[in-house]
Amino acid sequence: MTDDVQGLVTSISLNQVLVALLEEHTKLTVPTSKFLQVSSEEKELVIDYDENNLTFTFSLRVKD
Repeated sequence: MTDDVQGLVTSISLNQVLVALLEEHTKLTVPTSKFLQVSSEEKELVIDYDENNLTFTFSLRVKD
């Protein structure tokens, strides 16, 4: 990963992620129970960049 892309990845805000996801998928429906059960202390957002396809992949992983 180039330094430019690494800098971009580290500067991405959650708002940018949400807007990009909604632009790609138009609408996401999430049950209220998900919001009530979410604990950001247990999981973290992972952003991977694919230089071949020029795409970002967003995922979650359990924190150590």
